[in-house]
Amino acid sequence: MAGIYLHIPYCRSKCHYCDFYATSNMSSIEKLVESEKRELIARKQYIGNEIVETIYFGGGTPSVLSAFQVKALLEVINANFIVALDCEITLEANPEDLAEPYLTALRLAGINRMSIGIQSFNNEMLSYLGRGHDNSKLVNKIRAVQKAGIGNISIDLIYGIPGLSLDNYSDSLKEAMNLGIQHISAYSLIIEKNTFFYNLYKTNRLKEAPDDDVVAQFNMTIDTLASFGFSHYEVSSFALEGFKSRHNSSYWEGKKYLGVGPSAHSFDGISRQWNVSSIKNYILNIEGDKNYFEIEILSEVDRYNEYLLVGLRTAKGISKHYVSEHFNSKINSYFLKELSKLNSEEFISVVDDRVKLTRKGIFVSDLIIRTLFFS
Repeated sequence: MAGIYLHIPYCRSKCHYCDFYATSNMSSIEKLVESEKRELIARKQYIGNEIVETIYFGGGTPSVLSAFQVKALLEVINANFIVALDCEITLEANPEDLAEPYLTALRLAGINRMSIGIQSFNNEMLSYLGRGHDNSKLVNKIRAVQKAGIGNISIDLIYGIPGLSLDNYSDSLKEAMNLGIQHISAYSLIIEKNTFFYNLYKTNRLKEAPDDDVVAQFNMTIDTLASFGFSHYEVSSFALEGFKSRHNSSYWEGKKYLGVGPSAHSFDGISRQWNVSSIKNYILNIEGDKNYFEIEILSEVDRYNEYLLVGLRTAKGISKHYVSEHFNSKINSYFLKELSKLNSEEFISVVDDRVKLTRKGIFVSDLIIRTLFFS
């Protein structure tokens, strides 16, 4: 089983917190689509004869594509890969793009899951984040997606925003529940380099939210969504029964995936590949049959660290037996030694063979995982 990811690196405008590779110059969209078609055909052997269970249009903002372009890319995939009949096909979308005729055309093209960049239902916070919509538009757009017959909807929410009160954040969670959302990805705001927020931060015009506020909003996310029947199946991911992101889960379970487009990453179980992070160079190299990616063969240490990185983010956790069976004695000894320290500090739960993060551990998951890394 495998997945395919298509990177669409265009945004109509850059949000204040975003450091993803994207541009607002969309003059090259048609050429990019043609280049991604060519890459799909050229790399159809990358995942062998694995059945494609998931297809994901990510970005950037994939909803800048026309429904015709989305359909054309899916047709190339269907012609060159073995695609499961129940394949999960997700398109990330900006709310402003979601007009009803467009949504209907997307559904007819094959899109059966929508991931919408909401971030907040609070108008003040939306403006602060640099989003181009308000609460009323968000509600109408989500209802339009549902009306179009796309019944698997995920939204992104951000907490830990400076000035965001617990009550305001609670209102956003409740609004999502009132709208019948099936999946929520909730992220704490991180001030990344090369963003508008970072420029404010380094000149002391923006201060990070107090840790106590962030922890309270994190705990509220878990408790509120649990009360509505959502499972917390990954550090930042919550879903109703039957609506976990199959595509993202495949990353965390170490399945193969092919990534096409500028800056897209691929994994075949043995190596990682990543495409050049330039739309211009990607298109030129595809057109000229030149190399457009780099490759790294994973060492035993890489594979161990990878297993921790993806496994400990999930509710399933990792297996002590798997570590002892698949990695050398030096790595295993280090793992058990560091694990015992973390367990005594209540960051880790060890039950029989399974190792999982506690709620306390989830909040500092990056630190915990780095502690267990072997170098």
